[in-house]
This record gives sequence, structure tokens and C-alpha cells, in this order.
Amino acid sequence: MNHATRRLCILGLSLLLAAAATAAGKTKTPAKNSINFERTKIRINALVTQRLKPTPLPETLPNPFQLAATAPALTGHEKNPKPVADGLPPGSDSEMLLYYGATLRISGTVRTDDQTHLIINQAPYKEGDVFVVKGREGNAKLRILGIAPGELTLGLNDAVQVIKFKK
Repeated sequence: MNHATRRLCILGLSLLLAAAATAAGKTKTPAKNSINFERTKIRINALVTQRLKPTPLPETLPNPFQLAATAPALTGHEKNPKPVADGLPPGSDSEMLLYYGATLRISGTVRTDDQTHLIINQAPYKEGDVFVVKGREGNAKLRILGIAPGELTLGLNDAVQVIKFKK
């Protein structure tokens, strides 16, 4: 066999193998495409039905800004319920300090003359200062007993409360 005949034979065999491979590939491809099409159709239906007919929300939604452990205890039928601290007598100085301490907005610290001032409700206060906080039951005078990095110690009469905040 000469060189040209060998090349012609190899070319013919490679064409036959290529034709057989494409014929075998064509029979498998439609089955694979139909499976992918079905999966896609199921996903689309799941998304569209959730969009067109969403599941209804519960009648009473939970308050996202209130921790479950510190849920307020209601006394009677109050319009604006006041949280009652566990273990404290109602109306005590400790309870009032907890209530008023939770309403403070601490927005930063300032250091002047080697003394740290804390910005509370948009005004600077240093250790020993007294400031007035307005509430539903009236005003309360809170005393700043101590300022430490990330901590504020408040006092109301004999009650003391440490409030932690981010520096």
C-alpha cells in the first residue's frame, strides 16, 4: 500500500468515526435538554406562584425592635405601656433609672482639659453633671457617676445603673 492510499484510508475511517459520534450525541442531547427544560419550568412556576399568590402574614406581627426576654408587662389597658423590670417594685428608683436610661442617645465622646465628656442627647456632659430627662410621668434628674471607655454609670437618688455602649 502506498502513502496516498494510507492517507485516504485514515481520512475515510476518521469521517466514519466522526459521523458515528455525532449520531450518538444527537440521540442523547434531546433527553438532556428536556430534563433541563423541566427543571427550569418547575423553578419558574415556584417563583411566579409565590409572587402572584404570596403566603399571608400572621395577624399579629412581632415587634422587631423588642427583645423577647425584655417584653413589656402591661398593667391594665394602657395606651402607651411602660416596661416593668422583673424583680423591681413598680415606681422604684431602679425601675425609673432603667426606663430613663433606655431613652438616652449616646452619640460620642469628647476629651477636653484631661476630662472625658460624653455626648448624651446632643449635649456634652462630664462626670458629676446632672441632666434632666423628660418622660411620660414627668422629668427626672439623672447624675453621671462615672464615665469609662464603653460604659456610663448613672445615678437616680440611691439607684445606680451601668450602661454599656459602643465606643
